[in-house]
Amino acid sequence: MKKSNYFIYTLIIGILLYLINYNFLKWMFVAFPQTLELTLGNGSWWLSSTWYVKVLYVGLVAPIFEELIFHRTILEWFKKKNLLNIGLIVSSILFGFWHMVSGWGILKAFNMMFIGLVFGLVYNKYELKGSLICHLANNWMSFYFIFGF
Repeated sequence: MKKSNYFIYTLIIGILLYLINYNFLKWMFVAFPQTLELTLGNGSWWLSSTWYVKVLYVGLVAPIFEELIFHRTILEWFKKKNLLNIGLIVSSILFGFWHMVSGWGILKAFNMMFIGLVFGLVYNKYELKGSLICHLANNWMSFYFIFGF
C-alpha cells in the first residue's frame, strides 16, 4: 500500500468516527435528555482553559499520550503474546475508564470504549502512525464542538 493511501485512509476513519460519534451523542441527548449529565459528568479540566491550552491539549498532547499508553504499550504487549482480541478489549476498557477518571461521565466512558476499539483496530492494521493520525483527526474534528465553528 502506498504511503499516501494509509495516511488518507486513517484520516478519513478519524473524521468519520467523529461524525458518527457526534451525531449519535446529539441524537441521544435529544431523545434522552437525562443522559446529558451521565455523559458529560463534570467535564474535563481543559474545558475551562484558554483556547490555546484546549488546542494544544486536545489537538496534540492527549492523542499522543493516549496512543502511546493504550496502544503502543498496552495493546502491543497483548499482541506480542498473541492475545490481540483480549488486548483490544482491555485497552478499549482502559481508554474509556481514563476518560471517566478525567472528569467525564459513565456514559462517556462507554462511548470512548467504542472509539478506543476503533483506534486499536487502526493501530493493529497501520501501527502507531496510523492510529495517531486517526486519533488526531478525530480530536481535531472536536474543535467544531469545542469552539462552535
